[in-house]
Amino acid sequence: MSRHPRTEKATPVTDRTRPIDRRLFGITEGVRWYLGVTVVLGLTSAIAVIAGAAVLAGTVNRIFLDGVAPSDLIGGLVALGFIYLARGVLEWGRSVAAHRAAADVKRVMRDRLMRAVLVQTSQGRPSGSGDLAVTATTGIDALDAYFSRYLPQLVLGALIPLLAIVWIVSVDPLTAVITAITVPLIPVFMVLIGNYADQATQSRWRTIRMLGDGLVETLRGLLTLEVYGAGEGRLDRVRRLSNEYRKQTMATLRIAFLSAFVLELVATISTAVVAVAVGLRVVSGSLDFEPALAILILAPEVYAPLRKAGSEFHAAMNGMEAARSVFDVLEASPPMGGRATIRPASSPGTSFVEFASVTYQYPTWNTERTATVLDGVDLRIERGEHLAVIGSSGAGKSTLIRLILGFGAPTTGSLAVDGIPIDRLDLKAWRSRIGWVGQDPFLIAGTVFDNVRLGSPDADRDRVAGVLELVGALDLIPRIDETIGERGTGLSNGQRRMVTLARAILREPDLLLLDEPTSGIDSETQLRIARSFDRVAAGRTVLTVAHQRVLVDLADRVVVIDHGSIAAPAGGGPR
Repeated sequence: MSRHPRTEKATPVTDRTRPIDRRLFGITEGVRWYLGVTVVLGLTSAIAVIAGAAVLAGTVNRIFLDGVAPSDLIGGLVALGFIYLARGVLEWGRSVAAHRAAADVKRVMRDRLMRAVLVQTSQGRPSGSGDLAVTATTGIDALDAYFSRYLPQLVLGALIPLLAIVWIVSVDPLTAVITAITVPLIPVFMVLIGNYADQATQSRWRTIRMLGDGLVETLRGLLTLEVYGAGEGRLDRVRRLSNEYRKQTMATLRIAFLSAFVLELVATISTAVVAVAVGLRVVSGSLDFEPALAILILAPEVYAPLRKAGSEFHAAMNGMEAARSVFDVLEASPPMGGRATIRPASSPGTSFVEFASVTYQYPTWNTERTATVLDGVDLRIERGEHLAVIGSSGAGKSTLIRLILGFGAPTTGSLAVDGIPIDRLDLKAWRSRIGWVGQDPFLIAGTVFDNVRLGSPDADRDRVAGVLELVGALDLIPRIDETIGERGTGLSNGQRRMVTLARAILREPDLLLLDEPTSGIDSETQLRIARSFDRVAAGRTVLTVAHQRVLVDLADRVVVIDHGSIAAPAGGGPR
């Protein structure tokens, strides 16, 4: 249940508390379109807010001071109704655009995250699956709050005060000065509280990722934990992390409530200052009633968007933290290799795969030390031959296969396919020419038919049945539509091996890699595989890693690997 250690990438607090993560806007063209729509709608909404305040103030002035007839107010009331209807339509349009942008970003981010994880896994640097599950699901889903609530309020908070101050200057410069001084107080308090809140959110996010990893590890190892009586200890850890997550969540909520209170207080005091200044000048006669009323109606609208943005900041922080985690994974993942083209198949007896002085070292928990698995390996696999590699456990046999598959690169030396270094190959194209049977057969929940054609989704039933017959799995042909559980529940270990062997052959590969294909199965199934092996290997290059002699004896050539080095050839049997 162990995995490679994960290193957290520290990000300066000043970077983390910026209101906008620009990397989010490079995800898709749809996000830039959404940002443009948000700015346009925000600008239009700001104009509607100012126009609504002016029209409402004018209407009230005409009713109470000018004493106009009700019939003369119809035009103003219609204009006022149109303005508020327009604001509703603008809000609806903004909401639709926000959710579409959020859905687009989430889809692309999940796709890029999984592709990056595949690259890292291929290089022997897998991430915690529980960590990834939390980030890819709950974390990325929290971006809805960022796009639909936080970002629009941020845009409105920038546009409405700016336009409002420009309009107020034309009617009352003193109030414009007061507004210009008090409006920046809200962003200042947002930053001060945000720095503190971000630390709490980071701790909370780390805890939920650890909790996800712990749950997945515990579920995977239930049988082992129960046998060794270690289940209660793991449950205690899950309980401790759950309790810690609860405390951190409540702490974050307290900060959110505190920030909401502070921002409301600042906005209220600022509005009161404007109201008092306006009221005193109305009383003194230096300011007319209509512009004064318009300013009083507009004042709360000026502070509201920034206040709401500060409140929504906490709701959006989870999504922003998840996005940063995704970007950390993406930035740590180099490209999967070049685009060299593998030459057409050469004639039998020529070099197909060649290891030249290859050394490979696995990273260890101690970053100052490494574990050498392969040491100066020189090995040629000729096209069309069946090569068997034998050796004790841990000698480096499976590592040879991992390097051929591109799941890692030699630390020193070179590995070439048809003379082309493997790090220059298009790995997807190269792997499409390989059939692989691993030590631990991977089966999905579905039918036997679904599992056999996993790597060849266009294969029909007759072709799948033919391949099952080819590998000697005649007993599985009548069960081709039978549903099996996750990891092959319902099939014997030998039948699972047969399914994975049939899956490998169905691809019609040039190279067949067999990693302990007969390990852990009964002697009868081993003999069935051996009897069908001539047909399976016909026209292919085969590399078999095995302990049992049942397939080794069929090899054209046998080499022994000992402590990461190739020893003297061990001979081979006839095909």
